[in-house]
Amino acid sequence: MYELHYPTLSLIVAIVNGVAILVMLALWHINRDVPGPGVWTVAAVCSGLGFLAVIMRPALGVFISPVNNSLLVGAALLHIEGLLRFKRMPQARGRWGWWAPVMGLVVLLSSVYATDARMRYGTLDPVVACVLLATAVLLLQHTQGHWRALYGTCAVFVALAGLALVVRATLSWQSPPGTPMQDHPVMGLVFLLLLTHNLAWICGMSLAVNLSVQERLQQMALIDPLTGLANRRQLDSFAAQALRRAQRHGDHLAVVLLDLDGFKGLNDRHGHAAGDGVLREVAQRARQATRETDLVARLGGDEFVVVLEASSPQAVQAAVARLRSTLDASPLFDGPPTPVGISMGVACFPEDGDNLVALLREADGRMYGQKRERASITQAPHSGPEPA
Repeated sequence: MYELHYPTLSLIVAIVNGVAILVMLALWHINRDVPGPGVWTVAAVCSGLGFLAVIMRPALGVFISPVNNSLLVGAALLHIEGLLRFKRMPQARGRWGWWAPVMGLVVLLSSVYATDARMRYGTLDPVVACVLLATAVLLLQHTQGHWRALYGTCAVFVALAGLALVVRATLSWQSPPGTPMQDHPVMGLVFLLLLTHNLAWICGMSLAVNLSVQERLQQMALIDPLTGLANRRQLDSFAAQALRRAQRHGDHLAVVLLDLDGFKGLNDRHGHAAGDGVLREVAQRARQATRETDLVARLGGDEFVVVLEASSPQAVQAAVARLRSTLDASPLFDGPPTPVGISMGVACFPEDGDNLVALLREADGRMYGQKRERASITQAPHSGPEPA
């Protein structure tokens, strides 16, 4: 049977927690706009202070147990709070109403059994194990794809640490009163799993924040910031895939090019804020008129593109008519009467082309034909007898 060398363990714990604090502090400093790392930094500090209390056992005396356990359980609860914020789950002030009773129970049990390690492990370990297992479950909630792989790996180490505490609690209840639990062989396993859980949490959450930032940057590269629509890069990718699907299944596809009439006059008369509002209104109406499987994109300026997938020419016509009706439902500008309209050009696969460039060229020609037709109507001279 082996014995734990507590000075060595204390040194290892001090190093690990020092690294954890520095990593989380750097993570929070670099990603201050990401919710979660700030709370995890506080958790790392609490965990470090909790293990520091173990090193300062001679100075703290009977207060070692309440101080150590409350700090470590507080760190575990802060892990959950940070995770809830990072996964952008609804924040409720009532959560603190749950945390406070848990902390009160931990302080109470630690104080009552401050000098009885067997009872302390037997009563406190199940509480901490529940917190850790709840963290593991929360990690796996609402996750998919690469997030499931990352969170799942982290959840395994968190759950193993919780199960180790369950085992220690069980052994504590089975041991006779007065048993020196600190010398039990299972203590080494519990320490190892808790230390591994700490390292896994640091690595897992650092990777999670990095992945979140990468996804946000990727989304920014594909989304028009003003309207929230797809940009040209996403349009090219979506159209290429949609055309392949249409070719494979023998379906039809329409590319609708939209351009605002009188938009420059609106900007000159009412300012760019009014123009931005009209652009957002067009984007919202176009989204309302299309399905989730279609794509609405902004090419730039006052030009938009809608890609409609359909099974027949009749379905394409119905979708285009619905889009036209929704766009013309009411004035685009909520202010003084301003002549702002929308010209539309439609090109269809396979009749008008088999790639996005060809379809956009055809739709552009038809759109400007519509513009010329409207201009000729509005500029036509008043018919009547010639003056003598």
